[in-house]
Amino acid sequence: MAMLRGLAAGVAQVAMLAVLLLVPAGLVPGGTWVWPHGLWFVGVYGAVTLASTTGLAVLRPANFEVRQENVIAAREKKQPLIDAVGSAALVVFAAGWLVFVPLDVFALHLLPAPGAASMAVGGLSALIGMALINLAIWQNRFATPNLQDQSAQGQKVIDSGVYALIRHPIYSGNFWLFGGLSVWLGSYAALGGLVVLLAATVARIAMEEAYLRANVTGYADYARRVRGRLIPYLL
Repeated sequence: MAMLRGLAAGVAQVAMLAVLLLVPAGLVPGGTWVWPHGLWFVGVYGAVTLASTTGLAVLRPANFEVRQENVIAAREKKQPLIDAVGSAALVVFAAGWLVFVPLDVFALHLLPAPGAASMAVGGLSALIGMALINLAIWQNRFATPNLQDQSAQGQKVIDSGVYALIRHPIYSGNFWLFGGLSVWLGSYAALGGLVVLLAATVARIAMEEAYLRANVTGYADYARRVRGRLIPYLL
């Protein structure tokens, strides 16, 4: 049963991505239903996601359960309203961003297309992002997609693994993934979306860390030890 739940969660996630990315590529004038870079990304992302969700469901069910929560938490979780609104808006933005990429690649051409070498670097960046996100989720059973009260679950500081290097590896992985994916798919213009992602991430980190410092024993000491929020020793 756990394996089936993991597979179902992974399939749903990959199917949504495929629809948002590949359907516009097929429908836009000048586009194609057989978009090699898009198909390659969906295939690789799908393999990583299915392996991750299935592995979590079977081997780390607590981690899997928290990742299945919506960005808007149940009322009893005491999620700040601004976090619920902001997280929902960011999901809508991400969906629109995915649709924009094929529109720009095949129709808008807002900026010159990246060359083969740049696209390869972008693909590598996207892989690093996927690896970092999934590794952080594997290591942190409190990594919910929303800001909520987890005191009943015994929330504590996670300071090992990637969390020994940076305090917010999932957010960092998002930058590697979105930035790399923009270039791999052939749209420098889509990199502009990182500005919105950065603003949202900075705001979310400020709110999240204020809560953690106030409510999780040892977080302030952890923040002093691990200086990097997104990049080790720098940012």
